[in-house]
Amino acid sequence: MPGMVSSIFVWFGLVPLFFALKNTSVWRSLFFGWYFGIIYIAISMYWLLPTLIKNIALFNGFPEFLGVLAFVMLIIIEGFFFGIFGFFYTFFENRNERVPSILHVLSVAGIYTLVEFLRGYGALGFTGSRLSDALYRQIGTIQLTSFIGTLGLTFLIFIVNYLIYSFFMERKFKSLTVVASIVAGSYIFSFIFPYFISPNSGKALTIGAVQPNVTVSQRYLMNQNEIFKDVEWGIKDLNGKTHIIFFPEGTFESEISNTNVYFNLVDLLKKDDMRAIIGYPSVKDGKIYNSAGFFDGNGIEGIYSKHILVPFTETLPYPQIFGAFGFLKLAQFFTPGKNFTIFSFEGTKFSTQICFESYFGWLSRKFTDDGAQFLVVITDDSWFDQRTALVQHFAQSVMRAVENRKWMVQVADTGITGIINPYGEIVDEFPVHQRIASTFDLYPNDTITFYDRFGDLVLWISIGLIAFESVILIFKK
Repeated sequence: MPGMVSSIFVWFGLVPLFFALKNTSVWRSLFFGWYFGIIYIAISMYWLLPTLIKNIALFNGFPEFLGVLAFVMLIIIEGFFFGIFGFFYTFFENRNERVPSILHVLSVAGIYTLVEFLRGYGALGFTGSRLSDALYRQIGTIQLTSFIGTLGLTFLIFIVNYLIYSFFMERKFKSLTVVASIVAGSYIFSFIFPYFISPNSGKALTIGAVQPNVTVSQRYLMNQNEIFKDVEWGIKDLNGKTHIIFFPEGTFESEISNTNVYFNLVDLLKKDDMRAIIGYPSVKDGKIYNSAGFFDGNGIEGIYSKHILVPFTETLPYPQIFGAFGFLKLAQFFTPGKNFTIFSFEGTKFSTQICFESYFGWLSRKFTDDGAQFLVVITDDSWFDQRTALVQHFAQSVMRAVENRKWMVQVADTGITGIINPYGEIVDEFPVHQRIASTFDLYPNDTITFYDRFGDLVLWISIGLIAFESVILIFKK
């Protein structure tokens, strides 16, 4: 996974699972797969354990063992999807002699891909630790995501894993040749691809980004006027360098409308002819939203409220089942937003996603289809002490940039703040845990990719492949 060892392991990491599922019943495979999933998620998301037992536990005042309990619950829930895969994989694997081998390879890859989709769906949905994430720095390989998305890339990675397993099982050197060609080609193409990237075209837009280096725990001890000093510093520091500045998620920890801070902010922006995107909790009709406000010298011009809330910390999913885990709530539970706001600045349209939302490709695709010419995510990652967590989150912005062929900017309170071009190159990146206000140059565009137009077609292809193999099995009983 991003921020961990080499990406090479992703090409054969599932092989031990295939051996564990060999010659077993579907029910044993469910538990073997579940056990594998628990280990896989626990390793790839190890950084969440110290976050829960240290930072969130201290912030919320609950004992450390409850943080451990929450982590165990997470890996059990996430790991169960691998158990579902094990069940259906074994069902088809134990009957694979009745179907063409190519069809079987593609259909079991389809099963894994569908399960990955389900893992990211619903109130508990999370797409982290997807196989495709490991390749975020393989710039040549990830160009495929502009056609097939990260699920399509996951489909291909699974096929390589299965072909390696087939080689060990049957000594099919043809399988080994295909694997070697794919893996070697991936790294070679990724090495040479940057030399063929077209130069930037169109008119450049200079934007500002402020990384205040203030943790969420520090902000909760500050009043609005103290926080405003950081905002004022960022605006004044970038005055004359840009006319629009992006601040992180939750820059203010309470509603600022009709407060002295609000009027001081508007006066400052008017004086310096500036605009600012600032994260704060907005309140409407008694409901609280995790929002990004677009402010200028006239006031607030627009607002986007987060659609996809983090389970347990920002919203409590299925309270009848998980009500006991309400202790994980941070400041407050939020109401999900309803509007897909597109902001406009000097004739350029852009969107601002918030934190966890960059994990979900469908949302960036929605904004692109609605006219966004560059994409921004503002986030609060100060909860995480391990750099692995920061890298895994930033990797999502790399994937979203390529899927939509858009410049992507991430602005975080303590890092990682950076900019990515439409081909997934990390063009610039602030050092983490430093107070920085600086500018990025980007080139807005109206490109619509194949993925933007058709989405995750690989899901429908997977369903078709599984159905086709099922029909063959029925008629060859």
